[in-house]
Amino acid sequence: MAISISPSFRDSKLDSPSIDDAIDVYDDRVRNWLLAPAKVVLEQEHGGPAAFCILLTYFEGAWSYAMCQSSKNRSKEFFSQGFVDVFKSSNVPETLLSRVGELLYSDARCGFFHDGMFRERIYFAEMNRDIVVTLPKKDGVLDLQGEIASVLIDVRRCYSAVLRHFDAVITRLRDPQSVPERDGFFAFFKSQCDWETPGPVIGLKDPTAQNG
Repeated sequence: MAISISPSFRDSKLDSPSIDDAIDVYDDRVRNWLLAPAKVVLEQEHGGPAAFCILLTYFEGAWSYAMCQSSKNRSKEFFSQGFVDVFKSSNVPETLLSRVGELLYSDARCGFFHDGMFRERIYFAEMNRDIVVTLPKKDGVLDLQGEIASVLIDVRRCYSAVLRHFDAVITRLRDPQSVPERDGFFAFFKSQCDWETPGPVIGLKDPTAQNG
């Protein structure tokens, strides 16, 4: 029985796979199981928050593959670092981005998945920036170390930032000159979806069989 391992590939794709086979599957999974659905939801009326929920699943996994390490017991750290990596080209200082990533982990990711809704400091707006952070002032100057009062998110722009980041990741991985990155990716991909170890065998009773 052929089993789909991504939208475009069956399990035979991982029969003695090359590095490029693994990249194909990873690319197909993220692009078509995560990014494409986020885009579809984003186009729906009032779909921005739901689309952002889908995008929130990107950051932790992206950093895991960047580091070629599991995020087990380090979920918040990997989420925050992945968030910083996606938005590091913005005008927001990386130290502040890291704090925003931690807030999004607790108030957006955990808020939605544990409470069924974002928590009080997360808001959505159409802006000329991906993210706007509300901070207090100290002696008339913006206090970058002050408590974050709120985070305003332009989901459409955030989607574009995530897509650009993923495109860049795949471009690097497909470059034959990126030997360390490709080798590291391949080893980590195999550790996450081992295609060599046989899976469990499940026996189902034939409903037409007569009881002995």
